[in-house]
Amino acid sequence: MIDLQKAGFQYEKSERKSIHAISCSVRKGEIIVVTGESGCGKSTLLRCINGLCPGFYEGLVDGNIFIMNRNCSDMSVGDISRLVGTVFQNPENQFFTLDVLSDLVFGCENFGIAKAEIERKLDYVVNLLKIKPFLGRKLAELSGGEKQKIAIASALMMETEILLMDEPSANLDYQSIQLLRETIAVLKSRGYTLLIAEHRLYYLNDLIDRLLIMADGTIRQTCSRKQLKSLGDSMLHAQGIRGINLFQHGAPLIPLNKKRDQGTVLLSLQNISFGYDRKKKILHDISLDIRNGDQVALLGKNGCGKSTLAKVLCGLLNENGGKIVFQGENQPAKKRTQQISYVMQNVDFQLFGCSLYDDLLLGSENIPNVDMKIKEALAKLNLLNMIDDHPMTLSMGQKQRLIIASSYILRKRISIFDEPTSGLDYRSMKTVCSLISSFAGDQNASIVISHDYEFIMNSCNRVVLLENGRIAEDFQLSNRMQLEHIFKERL
Repeated sequence: MIDLQKAGFQYEKSERKSIHAISCSVRKGEIIVVTGESGCGKSTLLRCINGLCPGFYEGLVDGNIFIMNRNCSDMSVGDISRLVGTVFQNPENQFFTLDVLSDLVFGCENFGIAKAEIERKLDYVVNLLKIKPFLGRKLAELSGGEKQKIAIASALMMETEILLMDEPSANLDYQSIQLLRETIAVLKSRGYTLLIAEHRLYYLNDLIDRLLIMADGTIRQTCSRKQLKSLGDSMLHAQGIRGINLFQHGAPLIPLNKKRDQGTVLLSLQNISFGYDRKKKILHDISLDIRNGDQVALLGKNGCGKSTLAKVLCGLLNENGGKIVFQGENQPAKKRTQQISYVMQNVDFQLFGCSLYDDLLLGSENIPNVDMKIKEALAKLNLLNMIDDHPMTLSMGQKQRLIIASSYILRKRISIFDEPTSGLDYRSMKTVCSLISSFAGDQNASIVISHDYEFIMNSCNRVVLLENGRIAEDFQLSNRMQLEHIFKERL
């Protein structure tokens, strides 16, 4: 189905090849998972197969790629899209309309597929992914995880024999990942060929036919399903790759605070409510105290209001009711931005500079020794060798680390991170764990929105669970069983 012969690609204006000398074949009906550390070339490999490199991303191509015995160099991106469907890492990159239903049928309509056939496809995909409640909604109203589901559904609507998925679980809650796993199993049973770039291997380890481990732009190791299980998590971790067992019971990377003294209240939310439409509230009577030393994991299912609460907290949105008090003083939204930093779920919204250095300098020009601090932050996050690169040339995981570096330099009293590890490998996740934990000292606090069990277990000391816009649980995190129960039963 797919045959790569010494394939390589170098982006325009880049001094190095993103991928090189890749030779492998993917047979009909196989599920191949591609993994490796952030920036190793996984996304570029998928872009070469679907024709976006060089059809959209200009650059130099090496070798040959054949799809169903046809050379990609002889086909347009449109021709390839009839054979290969793609789920992008950032779901917003593949939306073309304003509402869910229109976007689901957009591709089929553009290919001139008959209305009755489109309705058949729609009915199948909606039931498979359980997305009927979303059909009447606007895309802008959806959470990141909900957008991810629609992106997967849009790709499935085309019913191509080959499907590429780039980090499909990145923004999904635990139950949605289980549904994704079931969907992939159904597709495999129907003879689909899947190539999945992924950091999280635990939900795929019983489905894959082969695992391709990439490093420095090429395939370094190939494992069968049996070989993968025999490798064990320790061998994968040594290569910077996440393990295949999610709920482990060993010692955490950063020891949990079994008992923590109650610090001084930094921020107090008192009966906060919010709704984009006043007739439909998203947040209901939220009351919450954030104290010095808190490392809060804000958990909840996709669409429960976590990101909305974060935006209200940091002043990007004005609460409709209640008040927010910072160190005993009522703080309007404009003032809160001075004390609270926010790393968004879609990091592209926060990249403005022409180089990594310029991007970190924006807003931090008046910080003492800022040049030294920028280089220190980049070094901590393994980005110093890319200091002069344009931020938009980075992988998703590298972009996330860049924005986290910005928060590290600013060091505001409260730092909020929205899905900071969705594109991160094991090694980068460990680094970010340590960095975020250092944010919450005696005088500061951090709040993390995440569906990443490993990350939460190793960077947080308190859990706040949001359900339907209300706080359902709030407890100190002292052991793994507490968090495992929340994931399996409530997320």
